[in-house]
Amino acid sequence: MALKLDPLGDGVSSVERLPIAPSDLQVVNAARVSMSKLHKEVQPKDTGLINYLAKHQHWTPFSHAQYMLERKMTVQDYVVWCAKSADEQFVRSVISMGDGGVRFYERGSLYAFVKHNIITDSMWENNPLSLSAFGIKSAPTSGSNPFFVDDWTHMLADPTNEWWDKQNLYAGLGWNPQRLKVAQFRIKMPIFIARQWYKHQVGFTRNEVSRRYVSDAPEFFIPNEWRLQAPSVKQGSSDEVHRHSGDMQGWIANATETITSKYTELMEEENICPEQARSVLPQSMYTEFVETASIDAYRRLIELRQDPHAQYEVRKYAESVKKCLTKG
Repeated sequence: MALKLDPLGDGVSSVERLPIAPSDLQVVNAARVSMSKLHKEVQPKDTGLINYLAKHQHWTPFSHAQYMLERKMTVQDYVVWCAKSADEQFVRSVISMGDGGVRFYERGSLYAFVKHNIITDSMWENNPLSLSAFGIKSAPTSGSNPFFVDDWTHMLADPTNEWWDKQNLYAGLGWNPQRLKVAQFRIKMPIFIARQWYKHQVGFTRNEVSRRYVSDAPEFFIPNEWRLQAPSVKQGSSDEVHRHSGDMQGWIANATETITSKYTELMEEENICPEQARSVLPQSMYTEFVETASIDAYRRLIELRQDPHAQYEVRKYAESVKKCLTKG
């Protein structure tokens, strides 16, 4: 069961850990988050969406479908392969290297593997619509790949979640399971927090809601308490709360209501396009996105965003992600 938390406690913010299972549904929901939609199963019209994504080279939704393989090849072929696929963001951990060649784990997106004609039975089973959109008409035949390939996709997510206290456990074994394992979240946060969150890019794949496509009323974050400026840190806040926080809530709520009304008026009465009308909306507006990243990438994000110098609100999101990872 997916774990869902409310980091800011306002009934709107959310951090939800999604199950790791590469599939066409995963691709569809990553794409449809731009329209603030979520499907529980693949629908007939989703075939057209996947074909559209492939035809117009919108690869990001396919990057959320991650696969992990065990592979073996000669040292020379391994060096050539690493150079050839350097731009595909593969993550590798060498298990053994010697006269018998290189044996290694390799994690990558469905798109990255297909681009290099590495297709497993589980890819065909889980992503048949995606593979068909890429022009692949049948499952791979035995021996179709020149190098040994074994699918370990079932090991992508850690069922025990003991990684947090054991991040260096495998350091001497030559491979890092935290870089190989992945997690996926659907997160709803204010834009001014999302822009801090998005600074973490290495190892992350994201698709975000777009107000070019959605017409529902925007939602806003209004703090219950307004903190004063920290005397010694320009970008930070103190623990002292403004004495008129309650009064400020009221007029800020009125201001967001007014700007929402003007936003709607621009589109409905003035026929202004949504992609321009949205420019009047403030940074306190909520945005929503799906993101996929390695456990190690999340560990790094959490370490930085739970630092006492980080903004309180972003610390609450980092705390929620950590709870989901350690309890999910």
